[in-house]
Amino acid sequence: MDRMNASNDVRRLRLTTLAGVALALLLVPARVGAALELKEYQTPYYIIYTDHDMDMVREAAARITAMAEEYHNRTKDFSGTIRKRLAFYLYSRLSDYAASGGAGAGMFAGNRLMAFVPKGGGAEAWRVVQHEGFHQFVTQVIGGRMPIWVNEGLAEYFGEGIWTGDDFVTGVIPNRRLGRVRALIQDNQLRPFPQMFTLSSASWRSNLDVKNYDQAWSMVHFLVNADDGKYRKLFAEFLKDVSSGRTASVAFAERFGSDLKAFEDKYRQWWLSVPDDSAAESRTVAVCQTLESFLARAYVSSQRFQGAQEFFEAARADKLQCPKEQWLPPSLLKSALAAAPAPDLWSLVTTGPRPKLVLTRQDGATFTAEFTQDPNKEFKVKVEIRRPPTKKPP
Repeated sequence: MDRMNASNDVRRLRLTTLAGVALALLLVPARVGAALELKEYQTPYYIIYTDHDMDMVREAAARITAMAEEYHNRTKDFSGTIRKRLAFYLYSRLSDYAASGGAGAGMFAGNRLMAFVPKGGGAEAWRVVQHEGFHQFVTQVIGGRMPIWVNEGLAEYFGEGIWTGDDFVTGVIPNRRLGRVRALIQDNQLRPFPQMFTLSSASWRSNLDVKNYDQAWSMVHFLVNADDGKYRKLFAEFLKDVSSGRTASVAFAERFGSDLKAFEDKYRQWWLSVPDDSAAESRTVAVCQTLESFLARAYVSSQRFQGAQEFFEAARADKLQCPKEQWLPPSLLKSALAAAPAPDLWSLVTTGPRPKLVLTRQDGATFTAEFTQDPNKEFKVKVEIRRPPTKKPP
């Protein structure tokens, strides 16, 4: 489940040779619900059915393309590949969404992903799409043999991800959830791990308690990210075992040891030691990735900048150039600029083959963002973090 750039496996996953998320509009109306006509758009991994305008369609296509590749990259050790485009019904009006069987902000309805995203966007709605989209991926790509706590835990893990234009920043620990997980641990309200392993889908759905979602998310997050990914490979092997038919409790004991109480204690101690506002660094990485994605598009459009200040001035003035086929919503840039640290903390490195934005925080930590572009002209951005040496006590 390692984070990685676009690989040969992802390229094999791709169903089309469309540049970026270029859209193929099929002028065939799709009737769903109350005689609503939805236009149909083909993207690399999905068919979007929607009544939204073209800007929202392009944003949705960019989001769900990155979303599908994130699912694949993080589950490639035990999942399959998308062999048929997945259905995504996207509504601009709540009444139409409800008339077509939709509930909440989004849902996976067995054979299609559905969502209501109002005109102008909706951050919470997209978070739900990322969650429900994983359930669709499990059912139609992995095969649906995943324990409910893993299915829901991973769906929440991806749901908390931050879209940055070409990628997702995952492993985010929102403050609200950190507080709730700590309270579960301190108040002894956690389900013991053996109970979570045997919890059925029917039992889960009969009591949709936020505590179950928080615990499932926190267990998955621990197994993927704790102690610099110490358990990540074992977790992938565990999921491979379960996918092949092994019972979750037996497979977990074989991979992590039979003393589940001791392992649960490690989980509890780790979560109680997580620093406050752990999401701050994830948000910083997301800002760096987003700004580098826009810098990449300007660069391939032959736009050059003398330094970071000039780049920020062009970005704030909406003067960044961008190839049509690699369009990203202006609202994404606006949000990144609003969240970015002061411009004087940034520098622009132009000595290598591609320009890199570098943020140097006041504590001396540096975040260096660098983009690559594959033969299909798709961008990927990675951020390297370097922290100053820890001072030893005298």
